[in-house]
Amino acid sequence: MNFNNSNVQKSSTAQYSLDTKHLPLKLFILCWIAYASAYLCRINISVVIPALQQSFGWNKASIGLIGSFFFWIYGIGQLINGYIGDKVPGRILIFIGLTMSAIANILFGFSLNMAAMIFFWAVNGFFQSMLWGPIVKILSASFPETYRTRISVGISTSMVWGYLLGWGLSGQILTTTSWHWVFRLPGILVFNYAIIWMLSTKKLLNNGLSADENQDLKKHSLNQGDEMPFWRFIKEKKLWMIAIVCMCQGIIKDSISLWGPAYLLETHNIDLSSTTSYILLIPIMNFGGILLSGWLNKKFNYHHNIAIMTIFGTSVIAFLGLFLFGRFSIVMGVILLGCCSALMYGANTLLLSVIPMGLTKYNKTSSVAGFLDFSSYMGAGMAGCIIGGISEHLGWNGVVIIWLSTALLAIGMLYKSSIDDEEV
Repeated sequence: MNFNNSNVQKSSTAQYSLDTKHLPLKLFILCWIAYASAYLCRINISVVIPALQQSFGWNKASIGLIGSFFFWIYGIGQLINGYIGDKVPGRILIFIGLTMSAIANILFGFSLNMAAMIFFWAVNGFFQSMLWGPIVKILSASFPETYRTRISVGISTSMVWGYLLGWGLSGQILTTTSWHWVFRLPGILVFNYAIIWMLSTKKLLNNGLSADENQDLKKHSLNQGDEMPFWRFIKEKKLWMIAIVCMCQGIIKDSISLWGPAYLLETHNIDLSSTTSYILLIPIMNFGGILLSGWLNKKFNYHHNIAIMTIFGTSVIAFLGLFLFGRFSIVMGVILLGCCSALMYGANTLLLSVIPMGLTKYNKTSSVAGFLDFSSYMGAGMAGCIIGGISEHLGWNGVVIIWLSTALLAIGMLYKSSIDDEEV
């Protein structure tokens, strides 16, 4: 399937200057900070996994359930909140998502048993799912089509800095105090930003940016897109094939995020403090993967399926290198694991940002973003506890084989979906 917007980009003659469009730029910055700050309350769990094992004596498969429930509820929430995001102002959903995610983290920090942790982390997952779809919709309504790929790449970098800040802050907290504060302090910080978000976006809207993004979208929406039932829309646009690719991407990307620190700690027998220092290289490499995706998309004249196939094909080579050479040294292990993660972040940018923004004219941007993110996190949820179990019974090389096989499956689905190219 080809979501090709090159003709739109080439035919647009309107000049758009970020220097003269201050309101959209300010809104982009607020959206960027919102999504980056949300990661403080999201990826802290991966740094804490070894500490939870030591404190409670739980095995990896059991702890993996915490991550799995987060991914599953997050995915279901994406499906629900993505649809709602096309019906109500996104700024409200984002405020609620940030606020309740912060509260769930604070309560997780006071939990002392598995059931409570699973519950609060699942609640966290649902409210985190209120962010991405509305952010994509707000940005697609605020910038012209010629900026679609650039804005998609830009907002995706928030994930990278979210990881850097989240892992860096969590590691620092864990070395100075108990694991409880790895959740309490980020919760307090994000709660405060939620208030800043609400006040700042209200001020922007009062200064001239449309308070209801739907009004801008409706001006460009096609009647058949608005009237067509969503599931029929998914079928006709062949988005179900892209959803399978998103699932494969989610299995790889988020299991690396969840289990990456444990992989490095156990394969190279280093302490937690050293692991945290090395693992910070991965978000930096993820930034490179996001930039690579934008470059490839432009290189292939905005034929997104070809760019995504290239990314997954390269990841197969990286996984093979990780399997053969990842244990030789900690530096080599981090670099190869980082390459695998970076490539998945590149695929993530095209799958979950560029493609939904290409459907702005159908007034289904948030719904499609939610649907594809749902698919991604269904895969991530399956991987959460399964990867932990595989690492215990087959070792980390068994995990790498699973990652490699999943990338090959994604390539197969992309090839199949590209047989009947259709411009959306």
